[in-house]
Amino acid sequence: MIKSVVEAYGQLGKRDLRVLRIIEAGHRRYEFVPQRLVERWARYREEEVRDSVRRLHYLGLLRRNLSPYLGWKITVAGYDVLALHTLRVKKKILKLSPTPIGVGKESVVYAGESPSGFKIAAKFHRGGVSVFRYEEAFNTKVRRYEHLRQVYETRLSALAEFYALERVFEAGGYVPEPLAYNRHVVVMQYIDGVELYRLDADEFAVIAQDVLETLRVAVRLGIVHGDLSPYNIIAGRRTYIIDWPQWVPLGHPAAATYLTRDLHNIATYFKEKGVDFPTEELLKAAEGGGDSGRRFAEFIKTTLL
Repeated sequence: MIKSVVEAYGQLGKRDLRVLRIIEAGHRRYEFVPQRLVERWARYREEEVRDSVRRLHYLGLLRRNLSPYLGWKITVAGYDVLALHTLRVKKKILKLSPTPIGVGKESVVYAGESPSGFKIAAKFHRGGVSVFRYEEAFNTKVRRYEHLRQVYETRLSALAEFYALERVFEAGGYVPEPLAYNRHVVVMQYIDGVELYRLDADEFAVIAQDVLETLRVAVRLGIVHGDLSPYNIIAGRRTYIIDWPQWVPLGHPAAATYLTRDLHNIATYFKEKGVDFPTEELLKAAEGGGDSGRRFAEFIKTTLL
């Protein structure tokens, strides 16, 4: 069994990747794509297709079904490989670290490098956390593919994070620069620094000011982080807020609750460090709304599938 997507990808040839992509396309009709159809669609000799399928299965990229027919389903690792391949072909990723630099319940993160030498992070999402998975814009898109709902909810989380990063970054907030996304993977600027909860520094007032500026930008856009804490703030040359897939639009019924919780978490942390954090200012600014919810719903309609 493979230890990482990088290891698996390095063991695949052009034919293997084509077979894997064919099975992905077949999932629009089948949960387990019949092997006989894979052999027909691949345009390779049957024994070559079977050799590729065996390799993909051995590496943990496919799951087998034996009854009532022999069929194949792509695993999470298989989707990882497809996304990595596409991002390499599109010249968004040159190389990734052999193993992840971060593993959590909702994502796996690799460090890497772009073809231009830019240091990047590639975030492979591991589940649907976006509130937009309950919205009509999303459900209309996936209604015909219920057997793929979990796959598309994970893609939605990646798309939501890319969208939030793009809007906040372009408006001047301190977040990693978003560079590309494909399927459930977001490629962004790598941030050198230390998580806020681990930090022992004398400049907490300066750090708090960066956090405040980013939250001002996000609230003005109508974006509430939704899971803000010292664990997803990184202090380096500047202080950056990371991990945005669960962001909530200000028009959401629970937006005020999420915003209040975010601000409470951060204000409590900075108070312990002797710094006042102006939560009332941000709560008042949130009354202005913002159109990110509507705009992202439209984005889903044209982008997700």
